[in-house]
Amino acid sequence: MNMCTVQSIKDAIRENCQSQYDMESIDIDRVMQTLPFSGHESLFDQPPLPKRPYRPRKNTKIKNS
Repeated sequence: MNMCTVQSIKDAIRENCQSQYDMESIDIDRVMQTLPFSGHESLFDQPPLPKRPYRPRKNTKIKNS
């Protein structure tokens, strides 16, 4: 499976804008700012949050006597 990165998508968009639409870099940068992933940091830049310790549940069944 071939995974795309945000950077590879940005590079492809930049190349397409330059070759197909003959856009200037300033115009391309303006278009890139409108993309939903342009302002977000990568999820993988920080280490994952530690998981909470596992604690089994107590038996909560009510016995009928």
